[in-house]
Amino acid sequence: MISRMRVPTKDLSLVVRKSVGDLDAQSFQSWYESLDLKRRTRYDRITSKLNRLIKQKAKQRTDARIATAGRLPSELTSEQYEIIYREELDEIKNSLKLGVLQGTLGIALASLGINLWL
Repeated sequence: MISRMRVPTKDLSLVVRKSVGDLDAQSFQSWYESLDLKRRTRYDRITSKLNRLIKQKAKQRTDARIATAGRLPSELTSEQYEIIYREELDEIKNSLKLGVLQGTLGIALASLGINLWL
């Protein structure tokens, strides 16, 4: 395998030859694209898992909101349930975006030496 040390670009083919053998340009290109594909699929798995967790949380919050109103989810039409579900989903996504924004803003201010307690 390729070690995680910084390798100059022109020496990359030498490192690859040591790890997988002597490759021509076409074989090297397909090997390199397969590495990129693995990274993309790992990213896709993480994002799909995060989306699934967000949707589960939105469903829980939707059911809790309906129960707080003193009704059962089965009493609502699918359109009414979908509206409440979408509101909760948007609220969760916006709160996640706001949390990331606050964290980024805090890091930027800290790097400038500014301390604000929000």
